[in-house]
Amino acid sequence: MHFKGFLLYFVCLVILLSSNCDRGKDKYDYDEALRRVVTVQKLQNFNPGDPAVVPQMSAIIDSMSNDGKDACYFGAVNVLIDRLFSDDRFSEADSLAVRMQQEAIHENDSLSIAMSKRVRAQILYKLSQSTRALEEIISAIPYVTEPLKSNTHFGTATSLQEWTHIIAQDNPDSSLIRKAGKTYADLVKRFSSENSWTDPTAHYPVTSLAFEAENALFDKSIKQAAILLDSASKLINPNLPARAYEHFFNTRANFRMIIGNYDGALADVDTLLQTHRSFPWFYLRDLQLKAEIENEAGLHEESAKTYSKYIAYHDSVSSILTDRRLNDLTLLYRSELNKEERRTHRIRLIGLGSVTLLLLILLAATVKFTLAERKRNRLLVERLHENDLVEQTLFKSISEDNKTSNKISDILRLDKHMITDRPYTDPALSRKELAEFLGISQDTLAQMIRNERNCSVHSYINSFRTEEARRILDSDSEISIADIASSLGFGTARTLQRAFKERFDMTPSQYRTASNDIRKN
Repeated sequence: MHFKGFLLYFVCLVILLSSNCDRGKDKYDYDEALRRVVTVQKLQNFNPGDPAVVPQMSAIIDSMSNDGKDACYFGAVNVLIDRLFSDDRFSEADSLAVRMQQEAIHENDSLSIAMSKRVRAQILYKLSQSTRALEEIISAIPYVTEPLKSNTHFGTATSLQEWTHIIAQDNPDSSLIRKAGKTYADLVKRFSSENSWTDPTAHYPVTSLAFEAENALFDKSIKQAAILLDSASKLINPNLPARAYEHFFNTRANFRMIIGNYDGALADVDTLLQTHRSFPWFYLRDLQLKAEIENEAGLHEESAKTYSKYIAYHDSVSSILTDRRLNDLTLLYRSELNKEERRTHRIRLIGLGSVTLLLLILLAATVKFTLAERKRNRLLVERLHENDLVEQTLFKSISEDNKTSNKISDILRLDKHMITDRPYTDPALSRKELAEFLGISQDTLAQMIRNERNCSVHSYINSFRTEEARRILDSDSEISIADIASSLGFGTARTLQRAFKERFDMTPSQYRTASNDIRKN
């Protein structure tokens, strides 16, 4: 018979009576709810393998649902899920667990949410999805905020830690196994002390001591582990199935292997194998442990046979899953795949939507910036055109004045030379050629340009080049920027762009666009 059938039979009445279903119901409602949930539990306990039991349990739970979804109702649902689970009806158990979780969330019943998550973790574990099972069981633990509030809270909290311990054994990190065992033991000690409670089955104290002994073995405290295991062995009720004390036999088998008591270790493993013969997931783990003990004992031939049995049993389990449970497992597996696909699809949609929104925002910002920049560029070009008229008038006036006085200043002579003769088209033009034109030294030329035009000789030359480039761009010519740069002595288009940007705060292309916009308007 399933472990739940024996253990819960003894503790069910104690749990329900002490917790009062965790609700303030009146005497009549409470008695009726208690009668129904105990009936459901008895159907589970005394009718293993009977397919007619599930409809009976479902009918009772439906009647409880009509009176309100309280802790008694959710406790009964949990028993039904366990039954479906033990009957390998995984998809039905999973579907009911999901419904239970949704109902618990609707009723704001955190304890029942934890129960439903535990059941889903068990299902995932049976499907060999240990990582997801571990995530599910760990996510359930925070929902039991007051583990010592009642027997129901205590039972749920310890069950979560026990299953965390079981599932975590597939994880190479032993810290989670140690933590779950310690938490379980602490809960048992505190609950027993604060409530003067004694477990009639001794399942809780024996399991608690087994977990403490296991942690002592992790710490290589062999003597402490021996004391704890000896204390646990004295509490075991021989009238109960070994399934109630499976953690004890597992820990003692490891302990006996460490101290060299291989016969005792093999006896404990054989007890586990007998206990787990209907639980292939645990049975396979027991076979591995037996092969390891036999190898340590020097029984290499026996170890090889046990490992061969492990391989054969593993294959047979796969065959059983294929032949007897394929449809049910396929439905659940497809359900899990669909959930994963929906989750992935949702994440992709959210990601795609976020990227699209970001691109739209960037596009809108770019368009806005581009429009604002084009407007600014048009204003700059208009001002440059206005300045052209003012400078032309001023230059003409100064030239006329100098003609009247029969004297032209060196800077104006140089300006006129640059405008008329266009020496700047020569990429090699430097201060040497300009100084020779005026008949002055290079230093005098540089000082004059600095005083009169407030720039270096190089910048002075480039100012005429960029002004001529601007004139060409204003002419609506199709000449390329590279050709303009080459014809004006810049050498490369990049050099022209850098000088043009520095002088007019826009690139040649932007200037051409703004100039065309003004012309069209």
